[in-house]
Amino acid sequence: MVAADQKRTRWLALWTLTWPQILMLLVQFGIGLTDVWAAGHIGPDVQAAIGLVAQCNMVLMTIGIAAGNGAVAAVSQSLGAGRMLRARRFIGLVLVIGLGAGILLACAGSLLRRELLALMRTPDHLLPSAELFLRISLWSLPGQYLLSISTSILRSARIVLLPLAVMIVTGAANIWGDLAFGLGWWGFPCHGAAGLAWSTFASVFLGAATLLCLLRRARLLQRDCLPPRRWAHAGGGYLLRVGLPALGTSVLWQTGFVIVLVITMTLPCDGVNALAGLTAGMRIEAVIFLPAVACQMAVAVLVGQALGRGERSEAQHIAYAMLLFAVGGMSLLTLILWFVRGDLAALMSPDAAVQAETVRYLVFNFLSAPLMVANLVLVGVFIGAGATRYSLWSYLLSVWCVRLPLSWWLGHEIFTTSSGVYWAMAVSQVVQLVTLFHCLLYADWKRFAQTGRRNGERFATDVPASSRESLSASDS
Repeated sequence: MVAADQKRTRWLALWTLTWPQILMLLVQFGIGLTDVWAAGHIGPDVQAAIGLVAQCNMVLMTIGIAAGNGAVAAVSQSLGAGRMLRARRFIGLVLVIGLGAGILLACAGSLLRRELLALMRTPDHLLPSAELFLRISLWSLPGQYLLSISTSILRSARIVLLPLAVMIVTGAANIWGDLAFGLGWWGFPCHGAAGLAWSTFASVFLGAATLLCLLRRARLLQRDCLPPRRWAHAGGGYLLRVGLPALGTSVLWQTGFVIVLVITMTLPCDGVNALAGLTAGMRIEAVIFLPAVACQMAVAVLVGQALGRGERSEAQHIAYAMLLFAVGGMSLLTLILWFVRGDLAALMSPDAAVQAETVRYLVFNFLSAPLMVANLVLVGVFIGAGATRYSLWSYLLSVWCVRLPLSWWLGHEIFTTSSGVYWAMAVSQVVQLVTLFHCLLYADWKRFAQTGRRNGERFATDVPASSRESLSASDS
């Protein structure tokens, strides 16, 4: 009876944390689509420029993503251990780090924005729009970092409905600003590209300010959030041990993705249509990818809190339950999409050749969807445990040692079509899943977590004893 109640509680927690994250990611996806759609109505140069800057912004956000992963691990484990003061100090530390990194990147990027555009090989006719978007996007980085980190912190405390409401309101404000000031709807002054850029800027800072107020209201952001210097040194060390591998993972993924695009674009047979089909297919893939990312976010919190309570066996069971939940649910969704893959491809492009390439991508992608979902869930497990180095090793092996060389060999030498690239992507996902699952079963990934005990504090075993004593004494 007790085991049945525990299972029921576990499944309820998985669902309660996951569905708001799915809606939040879908809102973000809708905002991005609206930006691109509105830019297309202004002009093709503006649409191309916003896509170019969006890719640059993803790279600049890697530090914020790493800080968010560190926050999820540290805060969820601290709350699970019942260490509220320690949780608040980690919150203050990661917010200061995120804000400082965002300001530094904004200043450095503003000084070097022409060099950044030159590095991205921006055509001359795109420079005016691209420079405008890049300048405003750079100065929105501090707000984006605070927004991302605050959302991660609230999720770590299992507060998910209020951030969802904030995301819906600010997303609606962003879309309204795009239409009102970007396109001049409803009699508002039409500012074109500048209207789109400033609408995003305003909505980001509105969302960040609102989430900080929510942190304050939830008593997660208080005067004692700024830790003493000795505590900050030790706590910062733990955040670095979690955040640096997460940063490396993000960089490996982003750069590997760009290289796959280059390999596809330079295929011997019809590389341009192959690239267009890949791009269109990835937008359809988001229907599966975004819910899988939401599952990753949820499992990270639940594993972190379980390990914070010292429940190592429960953390393992949560990982298995989320694998079953996510892979089963996403496989069912994929099965439904499989039967309409041709219709979905037709919606993305009227060109028959691009449609054929899109369908080809979707065939490989849908068949390997369970692998992709399982990999994302396992990465979330290791984020929650603070064992992000395992995710880094898996991406290094699967993407850089398997996917990229195999994509070139199969795509350019064997198949000479996009099928070679897609086969390589599928094989690399198998390699990554085997690597991560082996770590889940046989590696001591739980040792990286902080826990709380009745007679004192225990931090991850790889944290120096002096740091452990400093954190424990300050948290008493």
